[in-house]
Amino acid sequence: MRIRRSLKSFKNTWTKYGKICLNEQATLRNRLIAIRKELIDSLTSFLNHNPLILGIGSPLKSDDAFGLLACDYLSSIGVECIKCEYGIETCISEISDRRPKALLIIDAVLSRETPPGSIIVADESAVVTGEILVTTHNIPLKTLLEILRKEYGVEKILIAGATPFSLDYGLELTSEMKKTLEYFIEILKQALSSSGKDVLEESA
Repeated sequence: MRIRRSLKSFKNTWTKYGKICLNEQATLRNRLIAIRKELIDSLTSFLNHNPLILGIGSPLKSDDAFGLLACDYLSSIGVECIKCEYGIETCISEISDRRPKALLIIDAVLSRETPPGSIIVADESAVVTGEILVTTHNIPLKTLLEILRKEYGVEKILIAGATPFSLDYGLELTSEMKKTLEYFIEILKQALSSSGKDVLEESA
């Protein structure tokens, strides 16, 4: 499975060169719609495996809290999500107790190929090949994934998140990452709905 990502660069081009011709605008719009659908379809398909959802991150490193905040949102609508501050290794006991066959890991994700603010959905092969790095692990993620498979019986792993704008000390997301989180949540909501998951109504 190749990495599936939102084309942030397409959006930047559209914004920066606002007077491009209508045909080019239509092409960009259609491409963005197709990418969004691809992200939703990938998440929907994986949610059908009833994965245990983990939100990973550091509350002290600005955009690295992305996965924790996404997890807070899921919990608010009745979807179980376990918060793992500073790394998956802090949630090993929960994984051991539940013995899930599938894991959905939500985190800030570093990628050599995508600009900040890009949404990324990828399987573990992208970690093994070094295409992406999840940002907050004292133990290398590749090693952790091997342990999860061998010791805890995890068969399927999907990583979803966004590339951060800043990992400096900070107690809030950057303004740009807040917008990215809102977009990611919209994609999650669509995927949850498409997979038939029961969720609570959001409070006004």
